[in-house]
Amino acid sequence: MKKIELLRELRKYVVFGNKDVRGLIGKSSAYTKQVVYRLKQGGLIKEIERDKYTVHEDPLLVASSLTWPSYISCWAALRYHNLTEQLPTVIHVVTTRSRKRREVEFGQARIVFIRTRPSYFFGFEKIQLNGLDVLMAEPEKALIDCVFFRQVSFSEIAEITKGSIDSIDGEKMVDYLLKIGNGALAKRFGYLLERLGSRASKKLKKLVGWSYTRLDNTKPARGKKSERWMVIDNVGAR
Repeated sequence: MKKIELLRELRKYVVFGNKDVRGLIGKSSAYTKQVVYRLKQGGLIKEIERDKYTVHEDPLLVASSLTWPSYISCWAALRYHNLTEQLPTVIHVVTTRSRKRREVEFGQARIVFIRTRPSYFFGFEKIQLNGLDVLMAEPEKALIDCVFFRQVSFSEIAEITKGSIDSIDGEKMVDYLLKIGNGALAKRFGYLLERLGSRASKKLKKLVGWSYTRLDNTKPARGKKSERWMVIDNVGAR
């Protein structure tokens, strides 16, 4: 197989290894390694990590294909859904698998893997980037993940939620929070959603306990207390 034909075939893969190349050229393992080495040295393919290569440039595309199963969430997902104008330099990938390397550098981006329980692995959709499939968190799940995995402060998430409330499905967000079943998370979002006019938030009341929770863990416990939601509003979520 000629080099140009091989590269055309490799574009169909987001990430590939020596085994994939060997299957395309039908040669021995030793010969295949030489082919991959020459392609890498010639700048025609990029090495992401051991035995993982790509011909693509988009870090979102690459991040989504390094571990299976996985989906992209947090800042990168919020940016994809136009819930923020901030351009993320970190791409968070949620997965149920363990990895030796929890971070990978690719281009100007840092890909960070977050391992979670299978019961929390939901709330994503299949999208297309450059004609290839990518699993991306839905807007509601991306907002929840940011707080649940402690990647973004609740102050920032409250501002994003308030600014995007017309495009967020409150019922879906509440259903996802109920499915996760985390009391502190339910109290924070329940309080916020109720103040933003969501009637669905009342379903979260059953997860409210008897101890107060700060809306934002990164800020002092100073602010108005809500006995209904057992939260201390230290971010002015109004």
